[in-house]
Amino acid sequence: MDYTKKIISHGVIQAEPLPNTEFLKDYYQNKYYQINNVKSKTYDITYTQNELNHKKLEAKLSLKAIVENTSFTGDVQLLEIGFGEGFFLEEARQLGWSVSGTDFSKFGIEKWHPHLLPFCEFGDTFDYIQNLIKDNKKYQVCVLRNVLEHVINPAKLIHQIKKILTSDGVLLISIPNDYSDLQKKAIELGHISQDFWFCPPDHLYYFNTDNIVPFLTAHQMKVIDIFTSFPVDFFLFHSGSNYINSKINGKAAHHARIDIDLTMAKKGLSNLLNMYRSMAKCGVGRNLTVLVLIDNMLGD
Repeated sequence: MDYTKKIISHGVIQAEPLPNTEFLKDYYQNKYYQINNVKSKTYDITYTQNELNHKKLEAKLSLKAIVENTSFTGDVQLLEIGFGEGFFLEEARQLGWSVSGTDFSKFGIEKWHPHLLPFCEFGDTFDYIQNLIKDNKKYQVCVLRNVLEHVINPAKLIHQIKKILTSDGVLLISIPNDYSDLQKKAIELGHISQDFWFCPPDHLYYFNTDNIVPFLTAHQMKVIDIFTSFPVDFFLFHSGSNYINSKINGKAAHHARIDIDLTMAKKGLSNLLNMYRSMAKCGVGRNLTVLVLIDNMLGD
């Protein structure tokens, strides 16, 4: 199918046409339901120790942001929607929190954190959340990491999640920082020839540091923290590290960012998190994470 780009409210870019629910469900079932020991586009069979340490670091940074912005004590109830391989769930469990999650596939969690399977459900996300709403289930923390850009109706998902958050609950959203000023400058200067990150039907919506706050505000959510991740797009500005024009540079760029992040983290999670908060203010960073709560002043 040929897709075009459509700018919707707040500057968010949407792929056009949007697929229907049945198409998307079939697409993800075929993509994510994998046979053991077969490498997929989504999950690797193995990771280096540095890669594993980096996955844990990314989870710890987000959890630190949650802890810094809340006063939760005791048995914190956390739900992750689209938990993938379970690295975030495991780090939250290590904090002593009660964790649960839902995902299309059990491939990743079975591979890396099979002990978390009793806390997980599999299938359609919207159906699962609707059942939680019917059961009046509430969570202090809900997590959407690399999910919002995939769904047909992000606004609907946000409004459903609001119904399962406690009155003081927070929602953590991580998304690609796409159509950023840095990416557009790379095209303008000829470092890349096109917006390679536009990839429907995988990603249907494109958010960045400029449009995510007004988008969430319009849906009665208040952003209380925002930070990005390592700006791997920097590598596009030098021919020796450009991983798009020279695919051979891809793996080296990937491992370079991991080495740099892990080295900086030795100076403390707070320092690294604050640096990425500053980068968010500058609009740079490959991924974008926001921590939000329900803004009761705005109504619903």
